[in-house]
Amino acid sequence: MCKATLILNTRIDYPNGVIVVQRIHQLAVTNEHAAHGYIYQLHCGTRTGVTLIRFDNETGKGDHIHEGNAQRPYIFSTLTQLLNDFAAAIRPHLGA
Repeated sequence: MCKATLILNTRIDYPNGVIVVQRIHQLAVTNEHAAHGYIYQLHCGTRTGVTLIRFDNETGKGDHIHEGNAQRPYIFSTLTQLLNDFAAAIRPHLGA
């Protein structure tokens, strides 16, 4: 297994019952599953375990987005853009 450095690990519990967990590892050496050099799980869900939005790059699936039960590909460009795209996608679920 490749060595990886944890570069982001956060969890925020919102008053409306939504939980946002962001975990990103930077790989010491890129591989065919993460040519951009990152392994990530960015999750927005409920306390009852329902996934609202999740961005990840699970081995064998590549970069993709879960929206409820549906999945679609995600085109990774930069780490900053990934975080911005995730923030925009979850904004409607956070309450205001």
